[in-house]
Amino acid sequence: MTTQQVDSEDEVEYTGEEMTLTEHLAELRSRLIKCVIGVVIGMVISFGFIQQIMEILLRLVPPKYHTIAITPLEKFGAYMKVAFLCGIVLAMPLLVYQAIAFISPGLTRRERRYVFRALPAVTGLFMMGIAFGYFVVMPRALNWLFGFGTAQIEVTPRISNFISFVVNFLLAIGISFLTPFFVYILIKLNVVSVRKFTSIRRYVFIGILVIAAIITPTWDPVNLMIVAIPMYLLFELGILLGRIA
Repeated sequence: MTTQQVDSEDEVEYTGEEMTLTEHLAELRSRLIKCVIGVVIGMVISFGFIQQIMEILLRLVPPKYHTIAITPLEKFGAYMKVAFLCGIVLAMPLLVYQAIAFISPGLTRRERRYVFRALPAVTGLFMMGIAFGYFVVMPRALNWLFGFGTAQIEVTPRISNFISFVVNFLLAIGISFLTPFFVYILIKLNVVSVRKFTSIRRYVFIGILVIAAIITPTWDPVNLMIVAIPMYLLFELGILLGRIA
């Protein structure tokens, strides 16, 4: 049905016919199912530590404030959102690999090795992003938001809204920290050259500012730069790694 051309002992390149739309959709469904299974397994594992994780997240609530639950299912929903975030964290290498494998089905054997070797860095970078958001950005942002305006307005957020706010931000900042991985992989697979990346630095910086403005929870320009500058430095790190490789 398909043929393969062996260029060397380490490199086998796909040279068969292009897949039809139906075959692409079938492959997409298969990879999505694998991703869902990976996230669910991660959620199950995280449930063994869910109480401790929830307590860690609730430490972000500034002193003198507390959260409330109004409906019977609200606390359960908040716990599920936290478990979902943890499931994504644990399954991140699988999610990234499935995405790369779907986008680039013609990877050679050598290129697959590059991807596999770089996958362990995915979890590390993602966790670094979550830690950066938790320890650096969120405390400052929440203190600013809770203290904004007149003291006559009492702030008592619902647990579901607070957890959604925190989880969405940590997820976004975690994904943004994967920038050096994707830059490195694109360079290593000869999809984009180092020269091309260096020539679009100014546009990348503008794009990072826009992304940082979207994911930053406040309108404070200091918080914006706290998010944007590490993202841009990670982009430069990806270029550096690609240049060395």
